[in-house]
Amino acid sequence: MTAGARAIWYDAGMRRDNVILVGFMGAGKSVCGRLLARRLGRCFVETDEMIAAVEGRSIPEIFRDAGETRFRQLEADTLESLKLKSGDVIATGGGTPCREGRPMLDGRTLAEIEELYRSRQPYYRRAHITIDTTGIGADQVVARILSALREAHAVRA
Repeated sequence: MTAGARAIWYDAGMRRDNVILVGFMGAGKSVCGRLLARRLGRCFVETDEMIAAVEGRSIPEIFRDAGETRFRQLEADTLESLKLKSGDVIATGGGTPCREGRPMLDGRTLAEIEELYRSRQPYYRRAHITIDTTGIGADQVVARILSALREAHAVRA
């Protein structure tokens, strides 16, 4: 998996007909998720947007003002509420499948960011489908996801 990889992940608590996108921060889960949802005729849900809406502030503000513990609780609450959703495309935060710290990237060196990415790779590799997105645009990524989903019989697209 490369730094540009996005993965489709399945959590046993989630309904099987949801498509859940995971990957490192900035990998394009939201952009590709919106496009994928449109092509599948599904709703798009982004966990970070849900959390920010509940709190009335951005994720960095939540980390700064309320701390990581509060963010983790909000994330857990959001994931719990999404277990009721069916047939959606869901983009998660970069640390969601890791259930570990989700440090913000501000002020980090490139080496620290690379190490964080490497530490998360084992979690991203648990995805049912992995798409290498290095050097390709969102349309091509979505086409590859749709193809992989068809092959896996995960959706009828």
